[in-house]
Amino acid sequence: MQPTSLTFCVRALGISAVLFASACVSPPLNEGPTADERLAAILNGDLSPLPRGMDRNLRALSLDFPRHIPTLLADAAVSLETGREDRATSLLDTVLRIEPDNVEAVLMATEIATYRGDLAGAHRRIRTALQQRPDEPLLYESQAATFFVEERFGESLGALAKADALAGTTSWRSHYHRGLVAESQGNAVSAIEHFDHCLDLAPDYEPAARRLRALAAR
Repeated sequence: MQPTSLTFCVRALGISAVLFASACVSPPLNEGPTADERLAAILNGDLSPLPRGMDRNLRALSLDFPRHIPTLLADAAVSLETGREDRATSLLDTVLRIEPDNVEAVLMATEIATYRGDLAGAHRRIRTALQQRPDEPLLYESQAATFFVEERFGESLGALAKADALAGTTSWRSHYHRGLVAESQGNAVSAIEHFDHCLDLAPDYEPAARRLRALAAR
């Protein structure tokens, strides 16, 4: 089973969701553009494919503003998308030292750990985060993803139930995850229903569309 089949931090939420998620604002400078202004200038453009030079510019901005959380998250997200997982992990660890309950950093760090097969590390990050943010649905969705990779389907659905209860609704991500669980358990009808609901809420989410096509081909 491929660990990436259920990860959703960058690949399912979309890179722009991570880049703009944090509301942290850098201290004003007396001269020149602020970190927020420079970051906005770097990110102003089509993110897929990544604009040429974006990663280089983000590295430079991270050096200039080593405690500016939106920049560190953006740099980590682009590093992850371009296959530099070690750099992404280092940046995320920096974010979590500054802001231990930063959900976006936890989600990306958990995705990396899961992709690398470090499931114990992924669970550890989620447990630590849930102690600080027990009301955050996305953390339970991430926990569900890790359980899924381990084929602990009942626990995966339990974590999704907690996420849905906290959110007050079933998100498109939750429907997608539930569809994957149903498909893995051989329940094609339920899987199709969940993938359909996912696409109703997120019409452009291609992984759900691919799963539907695969099920139809069978």
